[in-house]
Amino acid sequence: MDTLTDRKSYVKATNADGLCILEATATWCSQCKAIAPFVDKMMEKYPDARYYKYDTDTADDISQELGANQMPTFHAFKDGDLLGSVTGAKAAALENLIKENYDGKVVDSTH
Repeated sequence: MDTLTDRKSYVKATNADGLCILEATATWCSQCKAIAPFVDKMMEKYPDARYYKYDTDTADDISQELGANQMPTFHAFKDGDLLGSVTGAKAAALENLIKENYDGKVVDSTH
């Protein structure tokens, strides 16, 4: 997962074609660490989406723009439009947000 460090990288990522998932995180965030393996599964299952994270402590211009004041917060963008968000380590809600807006191939691994 690529890391966004400033507003310029955020604008470039979210305005590209297709589905983009952004995760607001912080090094001290225990819930972010807890959901990380699930996020990895989503990256495998929905490989045609693009996934990015940003640290709210160092990329505060991004977190201010998105109003992310709790971690983790996930935002979904498609073709530059904000589609929705999930606040907290809510695995089912995150997968629903991705699934509802995903057009690519689904890789359902059972391992």
